[in-house]
Amino acid sequence: MFEFGNVTLDRFIIHQVGSSFDPTSLLLSESELVIHDPDLKQVLLSYFLSSFKPGAFYQFDIEDNPENHIMNQYTSSIFENPSNFKQDSDNIAKWLHNTSQHPNIKTGELYIGLFKNCSIDGQECDCLGIFKSENKDIFLKVFQNDQQIMAEYDEGVSIRKLDKGCLIFNIHGEKGYKITIVDKVNKGQEAQYWRTDFLSLLQISDNYYQTEQVMQVCKQFGNEVLTDKNSVEKAEQIAFLQRSQDYFKNSERFDNDEFSKKVIGNDEAIEAFEDYKKQFTENYGVEFADNFSMSKPAVSKGKKYFRPAIKLDRNFHVYVHGNPDFIERGFDSTKQMNYYKLFFNEES
Repeated sequence: MFEFGNVTLDRFIIHQVGSSFDPTSLLLSESELVIHDPDLKQVLLSYFLSSFKPGAFYQFDIEDNPENHIMNQYTSSIFENPSNFKQDSDNIAKWLHNTSQHPNIKTGELYIGLFKNCSIDGQECDCLGIFKSENKDIFLKVFQNDQQIMAEYDEGVSIRKLDKGCLIFNIHGEKGYKITIVDKVNKGQEAQYWRTDFLSLLQISDNYYQTEQVMQVCKQFGNEVLTDKNSVEKAEQIAFLQRSQDYFKNSERFDNDEFSKKVIGNDEAIEAFEDYKKQFTENYGVEFADNFSMSKPAVSKGKKYFRPAIKLDRNFHVYVHGNPDFIERGFDSTKQMNYYKLFFNEES
């Protein structure tokens, strides 16, 4: 967890960066921006920091060669010698421009700040913030001119919508620091440039990561293995997803043996689930822990994985929120069609 109650903005600069397809889209400021207005400082702190919520943490993908990771080099230089801030901020902007290799990447302001008095995991440290605004909003300005109320509009950046950002905390530098990101990506090839090409990150294998991955496995196992092709009725698939959701929601810890007995049940299904996890590991490089503390933010975010629905042709969607035993499947020989029978006590 991180906390910004006492944070201060120590150094700050704004550049302009766009796609590398447009050489003119890179504009570097001549000097740092010194902000004397305390209200403006608070507005900037709110804009930069309020979008970061508890969730996944990352680190630079430095492997065994931290000196070969560009952003790790610039970050380390700023932390070790803040007097390098201007020069390193220029290098960061140039690197972002160089890695923005898609014509659809928008030109926008790149804000780089060095924050003091940040707290993460109970430890106080400096933090390097890098943010990019890519979208402009139209603002209506209403003001009084003598006895007349006037209105005009202007274009600017909404302080409630941070498009892209990262906070690099000055801890665990030998592993590639501890990093959290915001990335309001669009669909398309340009979507991954911030996280992958510019920052080059690996997700940290903590409780959030483990919870997120095992929930993803349960969802895919239910949708890909517990299917009609494998002689598994839809109600059985839904029952598994429902039991999984209840387990993640109500448990403080994940225990693989306990999960297998409570959620999966029979030995054949348990074996199939373990085989699927091994295949998932081979495909995605995920190493699963057998026991870990459940991350509530990951469980909350992963609710979308467990929305059991029965899709019937293009006519009906039946969403199952309770006991799937109250659903009965059959076949009508007269209409030559399948049907579902639903049992309930009250209609609302």
